[in-house]
Amino acid sequence: MALPSFEEMRHRAFRLLDQAEDELRSDWASGTGPSEKQAKAASQARELIAQAKAALDRARK
Repeated sequence: MALPSFEEMRHRAFRLLDQAEDELRSDWASGTGPSEKQAKAASQARELIAQAKAALDRARK
């Protein structure tokens, strides 16, 4: 099996980041919502995902 090109790896990483972002935006079962600390952590994670996606975009150029 041939190793992937950088562009293939970048594309796969972007897709995984999209999936993680979607998961963090998901609804949760009633009564199981995040605590304030958990909500803050999820928000930080979404911001870091956005930064990672921007870095991957810059790497493409």
